[in-house]
Amino acid sequence: MPSPQQFPRILASFLVFVLPQVLAGCREKPQEVATPAATAQSAPVVPPVEVEFPGTWIKLGQSQVDNKRAGYKVPKAGADTEDAELIVLFFGTGSQGDPDKNFNDWLSQFDGNAAAGATRSSFESAAGKVDTVEFFGTYKVGLGPAVGPKKKSPMQMVKDKWRLYAAVIHTKDRGNWFYKMVGPDETVQSAKGAMETALKAAK
Repeated sequence: MPSPQQFPRILASFLVFVLPQVLAGCREKPQEVATPAATAQSAPVVPPVEVEFPGTWIKLGQSQVDNKRAGYKVPKAGADTEDAELIVLFFGTGSQGDPDKNFNDWLSQFDGNAAAGATRSSFESAAGKVDTVEFFGTYKVGLGPAVGPKKKSPMQMVKDKWRLYAAVIHTKDRGNWFYKMVGPDETVQSAKGAMETALKAAK
């Protein structure tokens, strides 16, 4: 241990040799922290097609990011004991928005060769051309996640005398927008005219 007489000499050595190096290090530009490359910007949100459905249809929800953009409960009509459901779907502007693919997927939820027996028609709207598909038969409602090559639920509830009425609006710059109504026959038939009227006025 240094004696008290040696402390002044040690302190002087520190000030002469060590302190300048410390100060120089403080003046150096600090090393920049590497940052990850900027991530690609998210795809812009596509403005939805504006459609006004009847006020008696109960809106179940709305989204700007999911494929399912909105849902409606269509009140039962006549002797039907269940409501129908209308869902609004948007799959982007890629191949997932192909009308034939989606129509055939929905028709495959019915027994038999529904695609061959379905009725197709078209009309014009302010938002673009509208293609529709309609089918009546035995509908199978999936009770679990779709699995396998055919993307079907292993558990299903069978609904007899159900009807599908679906449409797609082909817009010029907002992709294809889909409207799928399915439910008891009488309810869907009674609501079909109101759905067509709403789609014709779409903008």
